[in-house]
Amino acid sequence: MKKCCRFLLFSLLALVASDALACFDESYAPAGYYMYRVYENKQDIEIQLYPITQYPGSGLNCKSWQQLTSETIPLEDIYKVVYIMPLSEFEKIYNRPQAKYENKFVEWITKKDKAILEFLFVAKTNEHIRVQRNSRWYYPTMKIDASMTLEQIAEKSLQSKDKRLRDRYLLQAVRAYFSLNMYQQCVDIWNGEASKLPADNALRAMIQPYIAGAEFRLNNSQRAIEYFAQIGDVNSMLYCANRTGEELSTVEAIDLVYKYAPNSPYIAKTLQWYIRSLEPERGLYDDISDSRVLEQAQIRIQCVNELLPFCVAKARAGKDENTAMWYYTAAFLSDLVGQTKQADSYLRLAESCKATKYIGESIKVLRIYLDAKLSTYNSAYEAKLFEQLKWLDSKITQNITDEVEHDVANMYKMMRSESFYYWNDMMRRIVLSEVCPRMVQSGQTVRALQLANMADNRLLNLVDLVYCYYWPDNGKPIDSVRSMAEYRYDEELYNYHDYSNHFFELVDSVGVNTAVRYVNTVRKPKSEFDRYLNARGYVNDDYLNDIVGTQYLRNMNYSKAVEYLSAVSSSYNKGHLNTYIYYNPFSLVKCDNVQNDGFSSSLS
Repeated sequence: MKKCCRFLLFSLLALVASDALACFDESYAPAGYYMYRVYENKQDIEIQLYPITQYPGSGLNCKSWQQLTSETIPLEDIYKVVYIMPLSEFEKIYNRPQAKYENKFVEWITKKDKAILEFLFVAKTNEHIRVQRNSRWYYPTMKIDASMTLEQIAEKSLQSKDKRLRDRYLLQAVRAYFSLNMYQQCVDIWNGEASKLPADNALRAMIQPYIAGAEFRLNNSQRAIEYFAQIGDVNSMLYCANRTGEELSTVEAIDLVYKYAPNSPYIAKTLQWYIRSLEPERGLYDDISDSRVLEQAQIRIQCVNELLPFCVAKARAGKDENTAMWYYTAAFLSDLVGQTKQADSYLRLAESCKATKYIGESIKVLRIYLDAKLSTYNSAYEAKLFEQLKWLDSKITQNITDEVEHDVANMYKMMRSESFYYWNDMMRRIVLSEVCPRMVQSGQTVRALQLANMADNRLLNLVDLVYCYYWPDNGKPIDSVRSMAEYRYDEELYNYHDYSNHFFELVDSVGVNTAVRYVNTVRKPKSEFDRYLNARGYVNDDYLNDIVGTQYLRNMNYSKAVEYLSAVSSSYNKGHLNTYIYYNPFSLVKCDNVQNDGFSSSLS
């Protein structure tokens, strides 16, 4: 063994000339993941297959067509005809109503309700012309293949006497006139008839955006802003104000929407967009000047000072269904400007209010985050953290989609720590940005290492896929999907993840004695929490032996370095170590207790 140790001293000099595989820096820090979340961008609750458009759209419309015809007609059949079928195909049906059709909606309107068939022909023709006129290649003399003009469509629509379809014909007339830039005619239809439709009429809601746009083009910007406020379209309100030079802040726009539609989903959508713009920049590791940081902080404080009292006032008024959302927002804003204890107080109020499942989950995430910032790191907090992580881990496990799997398998995204999955983002943000640093400060560094390992590897363990594209030394490029185990042991692939993540950075910085204590805890867990974290991290013996052995080597404790590095299996080859030596440092020494034919190191 002494001979081995003496030779290792000389081998250190060889490291200077050896090839080192540099660590890949993340482009995003977990502290920059967006946390604020109040707007659920999902499909129509009743009609999951059909996405809602910008205004009350396809889902509700298909449902209303079903109510006009028959509940036995599948919504999918209605959707295919109303939204998918082009005019050319619909014309064949219109001209051959006597034929038999598999689509039940088509069969109904051709055999039992030809008034709907006639209307849909008008609507399809209208949209066919509008699409071509809206093309960037359209010019006024261009011939459009259609049996009617927009003027004829508008006239025919206004002449219809069918009471069941009157609101739908009004929409077609407005659309035709809007495309013709005949904005006053649109407003006249609204003032004369459309505005008198019931407030909950879906077609009325589809007409009103055109009227708002028409008023704007008629230079009636205040009226346009009011109409947009009534339907909750904050972005259009701000656009109108900006184009006309009027002063209208985002908070003022939200307040105006709240006046007309306090439960409008556009309020939550705008809040999420606005507050995310106030969250710190996405943690890019690029250098940001001190003046830029100060400027951002000042803008954030000004915006929060305007929005925070607004949210508290709306929460206390209790006039809408979103009291919990308003208190949650107040809590988030308070923390955003460093008032964490005040944030805790607002969050307790949010927790006491009735909330939707979606908002309730956002509140729980913020609770875990604030507890991590405010708690004393003792056994009581550790017990609470254990339960909180169980819940967060269940959300990670339950909500994995095909899209998430694809993003996880994209090792480039994992290497850069990109944000792509809310639940995993939140676990990483809380654990890596708050819990681990405070664990280290409180002397619980082994626990910090366990938590960091889970944060870096939990999602990889669940998906267990890597997309690999590489060039072997001899042969054609290979494009394949591998398991994580195959990826980590394939000599043709470089391990982008294990030697560049937060766990590796932390274990490489805390000293070899702590690293050894961590490895011993992995191999002999002392508590349920130990076993839980070990099961969700990457605790491969070769990986851990390489890390500890490297640190002993760096500290020139050669006997310990040999003990750990010689335990690294030969299959854990050079392609998966942070640095490696081309020449075997044991080749000139006979050493019975070294089983493999070389060793690897991870000096960084």
